[in-house]
Amino acid sequence: MQLPMSLRTGRLTLRQLTAADLPVLVREIGRWEVAQWLIHVPHPYSMADAEGWLAITCARRGTGTLLHLVAVPDGGAEMIGAIGLDMAAGGEGEAELGYWLSPASWGQGLGTEMAQAMVACGFRDVGLSAIEAAVDPMNHASNNVLKKAGFRIVRVDPLHPRGLRGGPAPANIHRITRTAFEANHDHA
Repeated sequence: MQLPMSLRTGRLTLRQLTAADLPVLVREIGRWEVAQWLIHVPHPYSMADAEGWLAITCARRGTGTLLHLVAVPDGGAEMIGAIGLDMAAGGEGEAELGYWLSPASWGQGLGTEMAQAMVACGFRDVGLSAIEAAVDPMNHASNNVLKKAGFRIVRVDPLHPRGLRGGPAPANIHRITRTAFEANHDHA
């Protein structure tokens, strides 16, 4: 499967992570107000972590199991966030959506814009049948982003693995199916 190299939204270019992005990645993911919501990201976040992530994104793109793109605003030079579909995390034809946005970009609808573009890509270009996302119930902004992108909470997992954040904790499990997406979008 050929994964897209980039996507465009109304205000953003979503493109592949490059070595030039790594200092910004370290700075932004290193902010506790971002890292506290990310399950699988170490904190503090080092340049070695970023270099490892770049290698993972390149290798997994090559196998068709990860579509990871960084968000750059129109007229901007630095990434302001990232979003990805992990096709290895779900069942056959499914993926897990993950994303983050730098605090300076919060409250502007950019997270929703990223999520909507990636969901459309997942169904139209990648051929997925469903996409899920796990979100801390206290992360109201992220829960709202997913709702605006067409996801519905299908369950609350009381013991979701928290990765590097410690023991299991509750997570809202959001899901959108291809059928639901197509019912709400012109797919001509």
